[in-house]
Amino acid sequence: MRIAVVGAGAIGGALAHALARSGKDVTLVARGASAAAIARDGLRVERGGVETVSRPRVVTDPEDLSPHDVVIGALKAQDWAGAAAVFRPLIGPETSVVPAINGVPWWYFQGLPGPYAGAGLRSLDPDGTLEALFPAANVIGCVVYMAASRSAPGVLSWPTGDKLVLGEIASKPSPRLTALAEVLRGCGMVIEESADIRGAMWMKLLSNATFNPISVLAEATMGEILDDPDLSGLCAAAIRETKNLAAAVGSPMAITVEERMNMTRHLTTFRTSTLQDFEAGNPLELAALIDAPCEIGTMTGIPTPVLETIGRIVRHKVTVRNRNSV
Repeated sequence: MRIAVVGAGAIGGALAHALARSGKDVTLVARGASAAAIARDGLRVERGGVETVSRPRVVTDPEDLSPHDVVIGALKAQDWAGAAAVFRPLIGPETSVVPAINGVPWWYFQGLPGPYAGAGLRSLDPDGTLEALFPAANVIGCVVYMAASRSAPGVLSWPTGDKLVLGEIASKPSPRLTALAEVLRGCGMVIEESADIRGAMWMKLLSNATFNPISVLAEATMGEILDDPDLSGLCAAAIRETKNLAAAVGSPMAITVEERMNMTRHLTTFRTSTLQDFEAGNPLELAALIDAPCEIGTMTGIPTPVLETIGRIVRHKVTVRNRNSV
């Protein structure tokens, strides 16, 4: 199985490292300083106080590559449309595309029966570029549970989390899904094959759409949010709204707000990926975490005042951050 990983950030780097260390045929598509550092020094990953080094094949421009069996996209959600030219040479009619992204994916309504079948999400794919490039039949949905961070180009910390939830978005579980799951398990990953990948996405989103932006508002760890009555109350209100959205598009969730919040209790000192991006001066994944859920709220008539307000305040913080950094 020939696998390409597009993106050498925390998640892409960690997955490429796991694949390369287990001897799989993996190509990592990286840019600039990341590509140079990995080509020179390999991928350096620290886990449990031990650093290991892998040397995946690294390319900066896949134009001369042929289509791969699997392409794992580990770019931030807002970067996918701009990377269409990078993906194109890697994808053939039989290629499985695995978007390893946070938040609501652009493909959410592709292959989904019911009143919203085929609806596009303008907040994620305003001109249909992604829908055209990645047909539903090629996409395998992916929900990521990996607490990795990048301290420098090609240098990662991966303290905990090695789980991916995978599921077909337009069909029932398939042989290609099983084959990919087995390859990833062979790399030490914990793989759950889901017959309801959208439900799995909402379960993760209950945390991503709430803790992540609130962590930026308060510049707080997960534990600090949970231990502060005001912040935890705001988080609970956002989770309720998100649960209402899930139910409106056919994914009702039995888990209570309190149960979902307590699922993160062990991540006391964890700084969310969104907070890490904010502190590093990077763009935030607000389109996938906030805008797309609110767009679904507009489509379904479900009010989202808490999510909308959080989004506005976070964007103001980003504006102030950018202004002060000039």
